[in-house]
Formats: sequence, structure tokens, C-alpha cells
Amino acid sequence: MSTTLKFAGHELLRLRRDMTTLFFSIGMPIFFYLLFGAMQEYGDQEMNGGNVSAFVMLGMAFYAGVVGAVGAAGSAVTDSRSGWGRQLALTPLRPWQLAFATTLSITVRAVLPIAAVFIVGGLTKSHMQVDQWILSFIACALCAIPFGFYGLAWTLLIPKENTVAIATASIVILAFAGNVFMPLSGSLLQVGRFTPMYGAVTLVRWPLAEGAQLLDQGLLFDPMWYAWVSIAIWTAIFVGFCLLMSKRDKGRS
Repeated sequence: MSTTLKFAGHELLRLRRDMTTLFFSIGMPIFFYLLFGAMQEYGDQEMNGGNVSAFVMLGMAFYAGVVGAVGAAGSAVTDSRSGWGRQLALTPLRPWQLAFATTLSITVRAVLPIAAVFIVGGLTKSHMQVDQWILSFIACALCAIPFGFYGLAWTLLIPKENTVAIATASIVILAFAGNVFMPLSGSLLQVGRFTPMYGAVTLVRWPLAEGAQLLDQGLLFDPMWYAWVSIAIWTAIFVGFCLLMSKRDKGRS
């Protein structure tokens, strides 16, 4: 067991050398939260036992978790294609030990950014009830996991060294379209409701907002079933695409 933990620790330490992922998964979400939430006067407005600053924080935390999941899943495939997996096969480590270390690394790389944003939110002026903090954190982690398949799909489609960085950067566009960063309205909102992150961020914010979406003027309420259907459909699309690309690669080999 000690060998397994040592290898898992080695996998986690590799993150220190990936400054791009650290910036996009931790630094940028915290900066956006401070800019659009904590530093704004409207952040103090009450909202269902919390405030608007917490609403913004939840969106940034979810974005952080998605970036972490995308980067972790993409890096795992890149390592496998680069020959790192074959090198590990020559070591005394058993398959279950490698799987445990990889799973732990992916989990930490997804949850750590979420925790970082939550901590900054708690230290500033984000306000929620205790149960809302707990449920939102759990929802944030669970809703970020399916986007690991999004990162996996990118690396299977374009097996290049910089594919992970491209996939991570594309999350910014999806976040804007999904009403994660700033309120949308009109045709932009109507299109955004069908993008991958819209339903997921609705579930993340549900303990606080109960389906409310901030618009330029007023609120829009989405039913919970819409959010569940949205994330279920997009997860199926991501997983299905990964399976399709995997079969294509096996067919070529």
C-alpha cells in the first residue's frame, strides 16, 4: 500500500510542472470570482438564504472543476500515447495500483480547484447557509466529472501534445455560452440553454438559486428536470464520442 501511495503522490507532484493547467483551473476562476462577484456592489444582494456573490462563486467553482477534469483526463491519454504507460508496465506496480493512482490524481485535480474557489469565497463576502455550502460543493464536484469525457474526446480526436491546452481553453467559450460567467439575454440565452454547461451549472447553483438564472434584467427560472436532461444528454454525447473514437483507433491498429 505504501508503494501505491508513493506513486500516487508522484502523480500529484507532476501537477506542479503544469503551470498552464494550474492557471486555468485555479488562478483564472478565482480572479473572475473576485472581479464579477466579491468586488461588485450587487454581490451583497440577498438570494434565498445567500447572496449574489455566492451565486457568482458557484459558477466560477464549477468552471474550475471542469477545467481540472478536462486537463486530468486529457493528460492521462497523452501519457498513454507517449509511451509512459508502457514504461509503467515494466515496473512492479500492479494494474489496480496504477488505476488507483490515476483515479486519485484525476479526482484531486478536479476537486482541488473547486475547493480553492470555495475557500476564497468563504474568506470574502460569499454568504450561504451551511447546508447550501455542502450540497453545492458536492454538486459541483459531481457535475464536473462528466466533462472529463469532453477532455478525453479532444485527445482521441486530435492526439497532439497541445490538445489538452486547446480543450482547456475551449471551456472558456462553453462557460460564457452556458451563462456561467455573466448574465445572458435574448438570442444568446436561447442558444446557450442548449450548450453543455448550462444544465450542469444550474444543478450546481440549485441549493442556492433553486433554478434561478440571472439575466441582464430580472430572473429566469428553469425546472430541475431540464438541468438533469441537459447534463444527461451531453454526458451521453461525450461518452458515445469517446467510444466511437476508441473503436476507430482500434480499427486502424
